[in-house]
Amino acid sequence: MTSETSIEVARSWRRELVDSLVQAALLFAPDGTALAANTAARQLLELPSPLAGAPAGDVLANPELLGAVVEVRRNADPVTVETDHGEFHVRAVASLVGDDVLLLITDRTQERRVEELRRDFVVNASHELKTPVTSIQTLAEALGVVVHTQPERVPALVARLGDEAERLAALVHDLLDLRRLEERGTLEREPVDLAELVRRVVAAQVARADAAGVELWVDADDHVLLAGVAGDLEVIVQNLVVNAIKYNRRGGTAEVSLRTEDGEVVLQVSDTGIGIPATDLPRIFERFYRVDTARSRETGGTGLGLSIVRHAVEHHGGTVQVESRSGTGTTFTVRLPSGV
Repeated sequence: MTSETSIEVARSWRRELVDSLVQAALLFAPDGTALAANTAARQLLELPSPLAGAPAGDVLANPELLGAVVEVRRNADPVTVETDHGEFHVRAVASLVGDDVLLLITDRTQERRVEELRRDFVVNASHELKTPVTSIQTLAEALGVVVHTQPERVPALVARLGDEAERLAALVHDLLDLRRLEERGTLEREPVDLAELVRRVVAAQVARADAAGVELWVDADDHVLLAGVAGDLEVIVQNLVVNAIKYNRRGGTAEVSLRTEDGEVVLQVSDTGIGIPATDLPRIFERFYRVDTARSRETGGTGLGLSIVRHAVEHHGGTVQVESRSGTGTTFTVRLPSGV
């Protein structure tokens, strides 16, 4: 077998190897022309077909990817790069295989998004925790000063200290709920009477509604059974009911309805409150997103309630939708699979 034949046999084997890989892969000849690209690479890089014999510069429009191919040819050592390619974030490793250059590309778009979400979550959580902690520290210092010199101020400072401690406890509780829901695997479901649960949650919020001047109504069947996690279902109802009171107006109403419809359990929580601007609707289920930051802080909101609702609903195989107009009120509709 001649050396040219041996080279061609080896190259043919390398082409077959590239085609067999699940990971995006391209093969380039010593002269820099393309020899092969598998289906994953064609889809990721949006390559034309055929491309055999095309210069690497035409195939790899991304300068980082092209640079990796050139660099490995120059130094013979594997080269790793990370770069954005269109809407994708990719990691590529170029290495020599015989006289040819093999370029393996991994789509890391999803991993990057997860990393960014995790980083943003840590930053936001740290910021949110810092606010009540700083307030507690400041109030404690003030209390230490006035307890002997201005005792008449002590009750007010103690009350404010209690409010900030409650705010901190609520935030920590919501953070733990969110983490639990995000990391949970298969649910251990059990029969739950959602109608009874709704009435219990609403009854617990009557005092809050009275203090806010909001009328609270319930319209539910005697029994509505479904398979689920009682604690998570309670979190859904409680967050929606509390929001319907918190973001209402004095003299307004908040109504909770529960029915079975076409094989689904439909929970609706409506209010006649301040509503949500249309521009904010797509983001209200994001962690720490607030439509009205000042009002949310004034009422003790953590910015996590609706994100917790969405996770809990999706864990139960359901959906949550919102309809709202600024100044006229909001309706949240949760649909869950019925039956036990």
